[in-house]
Amino acid sequence: MLWPVSIRAARRRRVLRPLFVLTLLSPLLASKPGPDPDVRATEGSEGPAAGDDAPDPPRSSAPPNPPGTADPFADPPPRDPNHAPFLPPPNNQLGQWSAGRTPPLTRGFDDDHWVQLTAIPTYAAVHVPFIGRPSTPMRGGGVALELDVRLLPWLFVRVQGSHTLHPAFRETSFDEDAGDSSLTAAAGIVHATNVGGSLVYGLDIGRFIPRLDIGAGAMFIRSPRAVQAGQWGGECRDDGSCDLGLSCSAEEVCRPSPVPEFHVGVGFDVLFGRHLALGLALRYYGLLSGLGSLPFYVHGSARVAVRF
Repeated sequence: MLWPVSIRAARRRRVLRPLFVLTLLSPLLASKPGPDPDVRATEGSEGPAAGDDAPDPPRSSAPPNPPGTADPFADPPPRDPNHAPFLPPPNNQLGQWSAGRTPPLTRGFDDDHWVQLTAIPTYAAVHVPFIGRPSTPMRGGGVALELDVRLLPWLFVRVQGSHTLHPAFRETSFDEDAGDSSLTAAAGIVHATNVGGSLVYGLDIGRFIPRLDIGAGAMFIRSPRAVQAGQWGGECRDDGSCDLGLSCSAEEVCRPSPVPEFHVGVGFDVLFGRHLALGLALRYYGLLSGLGSLPFYVHGSARVAVRF
């Protein structure tokens, strides 16, 4: 019987026919580039189809970020600028006081002292009619010392003392009837010593400190020796009067005595640090017993102050 042989031959032909077709097509399959392994790995995922012209995604050589680590190239989330912290004190920023905080960059010029000692070279002028002398100002100079103590942030109490010297020239008068001249006042130095106190208003506006003072005290004036009645060391005049700064004693001799005075002054200081100030001042003096001769004494000064 031959049919089993024919069945086996038919089966063999069905197996060999595909192998023969693959053998003929193998040169064509070898020349055609195969798909990219990365493309095969992404098959079945979302993206462009295999036939699209979309470019391949760039491949990075950097390892992927470990889990839980933020991407350094990611855009930061937006934030409200009002949530930013304030600048650190003390550069014009509010902050709590601490003993070890950084000092400010700007120098301190605030008028925050409690005691001020001032040495003052002065210019002064006495303008009163002395016996035997013309009614002209006698100019001179001297020194003064002031001590200010703060009572309130804007108010000080001041104790002051000054001494000035005023040259006085020899004065004579000519008698036309007799045809001769007589000495009316000797040459010398008029000494003016003042001791007093005052209240001082100081306006703290930073580096410049304007000041206004009002006070009272006593003036001691010593003129040259007497050449006629009423002058220092001479007899009292018929009406019992003596020269300015003198009074008639029990012996009817003109002796030095204090003259009550009041004064008003203005000035300003320029601060050059915490402990040094320079300034100018002008003060007018009046007699409590003779308000018609205002001012009888003028005092101008250049101030050099040390503050604590």
